[in-house]
Amino acid sequence: MKKVLYIGWIGYENLGDELMYDLFKEHFAVLGEGYSLDFVNVEMRYLQNISPSDYDLLVLGGGSILNGPNATISPYVIDFLYNAVMLNKKVMMWGSGIDWLPKSSISLLENPQGHFPFNIPDLTREKFRTVFSQSIWAGVRGPLSKEVFDRIDPSNGIEISGDPAFLLNPEKKRKPEQKIIGVNWGTSFNNVYGQDEEGVEDQLATALQSLIAQGYKVHLYIVWQKDLEASIRLYHKINDSDNVTMPTLYDQNELMARMQDFQYTINFKLHANYLSLAAQVPFIALGYRFKIYDFIKSIDAESLLVDMDSTTIAEDLLQAHELIVSNKDILMTKIETQRNLYAKRLLEPFAAKLYLH
Repeated sequence: MKKVLYIGWIGYENLGDELMYDLFKEHFAVLGEGYSLDFVNVEMRYLQNISPSDYDLLVLGGGSILNGPNATISPYVIDFLYNAVMLNKKVMMWGSGIDWLPKSSISLLENPQGHFPFNIPDLTREKFRTVFSQSIWAGVRGPLSKEVFDRIDPSNGIEISGDPAFLLNPEKKRKPEQKIIGVNWGTSFNNVYGQDEEGVEDQLATALQSLIAQGYKVHLYIVWQKDLEASIRLYHKINDSDNVTMPTLYDQNELMARMQDFQYTINFKLHANYLSLAAQVPFIALGYRFKIYDFIKSIDAESLLVDMDSTTIAEDLLQAHELIVSNKDILMTKIETQRNLYAKRLLEPFAAKLYLH
């Protein structure tokens, strides 16, 4: 029996993180009875109770689980994987990514000559190199995350795999019968670019009021229970109960089915955009943290991004609206090409039976 441990941000009922683990389980199940799967939350208090010696393979799963608000690379995560490698255990990174970096870091990473101020101890850097030089497979969420890793170790062998959510099976698209815009709003407890969630919320309400005046209806949805309060607040700011629904928390399948009724979506949270793509519905992504830019650049769709630190958010949203309305088919065809590419890469480890045979 081959024993596999999946490491992710699990247990907090956040749709995106649970979704990525569900997708891993779905493809893992095809491997058959000779494989068993456990999971652990990536936080130190959980990892410290796990012994890598109990497993044949340790999988760093999807999500922003290699770093946090105070560390470009989390030393304790690297320590855990390094200890596994020292025990001759196999290690794999499956669509993980970086987040929490300041907005200024994006331009520095895009400039080959830009100096990036890493906050990484030398020992952690050396352990990082050891872990990923010996990984059996390593795929990272997007090009910005890859650039961070490349600057730590240019010979790391990490490729851009895309986010595991690219494995969502696309819905068969039906033509919406009404002019409805799906809107995902919530909170990151003001840990956003611009640090003004309330101001963004006001601008979003203004843009939606303008679109309602053009004949659109608004369907509010959330992907995390903790987003409910903020989304209800947005509902009241729009102040139009005839044309706006009260926010609802759906599971992934319910949400993708509901999205079929939308002309497009506007999304705060990252994985709401992936669900929109799986429903074959265009989206506008709100650029609230580094991971959104990583995603957008992975599919070359900067025109569908609205910066949360913009001073003209309402106008930016209306401009993106016009772009989608006039170029919907072209935009979706381009993105679908990228989605197919990443889906194939994410399935490579399963085709190789997780390199455990």
